[in-house]
Amino acid sequence: MSYELMFQKAVELHQNGALNEAEQIYRQILETAPDNADVLNLLGLVAQAKGIHAEAAGYFYKAARNAPKHFPIFFNLAVSLGALGKYLEATEAYQKVLQLKPDCKEACYGLGNIYWQQNNTDKAAEYFQKALDIDADYIEALTNLAEIKNDTAQLEQIAENNVQALYYLGRRAFIAKDYAKAADYLQKADSLTEDDEIKSMLGESLLATDNKSTALKLFYQANIINPHNLTALINIADLEAEDRNFKEAEKFYKKAIEVDFNNLRAHANYAEMLCRNKRLLEALEEYRQAVIISPETPELLYNLSLILKNLEEYEQALDLMFHAFYMAPEHIDWSLNLAETIILFNQKAPEKAKKISENWYEKMPENIVTQHLWAVLNGKPSKVEKEYNRLLFDTFAPTYEQTLKNIEYKVVDKIAELYAPFKGQILDLGCGTGLAADKLRSAENEFTGIDISENILKIAELKGTYKALKQADLVEYLQKTTDKYNTILAADVFCYFGDLADIFKHCHPTELIFSVESDSNIETFMVQANGRYKHNPLYIRRLLSDAGYTEIDMTETVLRNEQGIEVLGCLFHCLAFGG
Repeated sequence: MSYELMFQKAVELHQNGALNEAEQIYRQILETAPDNADVLNLLGLVAQAKGIHAEAAGYFYKAARNAPKHFPIFFNLAVSLGALGKYLEATEAYQKVLQLKPDCKEACYGLGNIYWQQNNTDKAAEYFQKALDIDADYIEALTNLAEIKNDTAQLEQIAENNVQALYYLGRRAFIAKDYAKAADYLQKADSLTEDDEIKSMLGESLLATDNKSTALKLFYQANIINPHNLTALINIADLEAEDRNFKEAEKFYKKAIEVDFNNLRAHANYAEMLCRNKRLLEALEEYRQAVIISPETPELLYNLSLILKNLEEYEQALDLMFHAFYMAPEHIDWSLNLAETIILFNQKAPEKAKKISENWYEKMPENIVTQHLWAVLNGKPSKVEKEYNRLLFDTFAPTYEQTLKNIEYKVVDKIAELYAPFKGQILDLGCGTGLAADKLRSAENEFTGIDISENILKIAELKGTYKALKQADLVEYLQKTTDKYNTILAADVFCYFGDLADIFKHCHPTELIFSVESDSNIETFMVQANGRYKHNPLYIRRLLSDAGYTEIDMTETVLRNEQGIEVLGCLFHCLAFGG
């Protein structure tokens, strides 16, 4: 086949999109004509079409050396240099085009885009206007000029069947958080073209309006068009993780990190998913990478500290947790987790833990958490006990039931086993989210719940298992109430009180069933480092007798499991004579 026929065949293949076949013939021609500017230029275009801009630029530079007056070569070179972010070189190439062909509107438009990418909007507008001076109907330049000048009216005027104008309008609405309007513009643009950026922004707009299924389809479509679209990759991963399709989610998190290793969202969200799957060591590494990328983001430091806490690396966890907390002290739950971590560290290194607690208390003496922690670590009853407990349960109400599952909470089940069925009016002291009523309610009884935490009671109320729910301190309620009950329950509640004498007196003569953490080696009661109290069972019996209870039954039992250790206690069933 002659040179001319080979060249014509290659160009025909190129025009029909058969890039690999065209490239093969171009290379064969180049073996015999290595300085052929046309072939070099066409090989550059093939590489450009494949997105291999560094290779494309190399071919264009060779072609330009052999055809220094051929302006299309310099134009193609400018496009690839711009794609590589080499803006100075791209600008020089576009200027060369304009030297050779001053009326090349596309070069003016390209220069406008290069300056725009560098945030030089004045120069960008100047070159878009130059393109329009050459061709007043040049819609691409008109659209970009309107966008730069913030001319929404102009964009709307030219938006019909104008993908770029529709995209800009959609992006403007998206930035303004008018997601419905953004979706409307972007859907029109999407109907006119197959573009990954349009699909991914449309997906984000629909995601913001809670249309997750359609959004996910759009992100997958964007990924097919451009496998390197980070917005699509991360959103696919997030949505699949939300739907518990963890294998698929992990695949896309890893792809996102391959595309941009320093992408904070990919590392942080992947770490969160790994945590949910209890893959803590892997999550630890992802959070560490996220912290390297953004070391002053308190949420990342805090999340990293929680993993270290779960791995029982308490000292490292506390360093990070304090750093995060001092950066964002408004996070009450962080202060409570700090206290819990110090309490856990106290089991391993009590002197260090106490010192950390004292330093924190000295820095924030008015903080309820620091006051409470300092007291209990020094074996003293806390003066802010009531306020602390209210804060604790209000803050962790959403995770309360999951926490009880994690610690294998057994008290209500044991009460049901020993004392059910219950009849009449039941007062549930410290009712929490209503686990007692969930287990013990029947057609023969009605439950009234009392709890100090407003947020806990909101969850209990949603269940509809209580006749009434009241936010109150249980001691104050017992002192003031005139309501009559057949039974008073206190499941895992009296561990938050030291002296129970007054409570028992106000419960008498009603049947009383309650649990305590027990220790026969203490004289009466003792506050623990975790803020809860242990009681001597003999002391409890004496108080109950003093209050007027005559029939006292005690059962030793396991209350729950903490840190792999069974917490032992006693269940008491108390009746007054004739009760």
